[in-house]
Amino acid sequence: MMAFAFAVAVALSGSPTKAATRTQLKIEIKPATAVLYVDGKRKGTGEKVHVLNVTPGNHTIRVVHDKDEHQEVVSVKKGKVKIWQWAFEDDREDRKRAAEEQKKEEAAFEPAREEVTDPDMK
Repeated sequence: MMAFAFAVAVALSGSPTKAATRTQLKIEIKPATAVLYVDGKRKGTGEKVHVLNVTPGNHTIRVVHDKDEHQEVVSVKKGKVKIWQWAFEDDREDRKRAAEEQKKEEAAFEPAREEVTDPDMK
């Protein structure tokens, strides 16, 4: 009887097949403090690369950093790995440089000011 049960179990398990390939999203975001959401669920931060097993089809990726965010819909094909990257740029230095250049340009267009002394003002 034990041999029969073993034979049934082997028959039901089927023949060995090729290992199923995974459908995955591999996501890398920067900076480390940025927060990652996939399909509305928080998945972590930019401190590490995220490799997520997903179903084939469209997935919404949203990345939030401070008061800035980016959202994108990506399509993942069955058995494939979709690599997605996003980096927020710190543009504070660029803005500072642009403001300094603008001040220089404005100063160049200002008429020269002469100091006039009014003898009656003494």
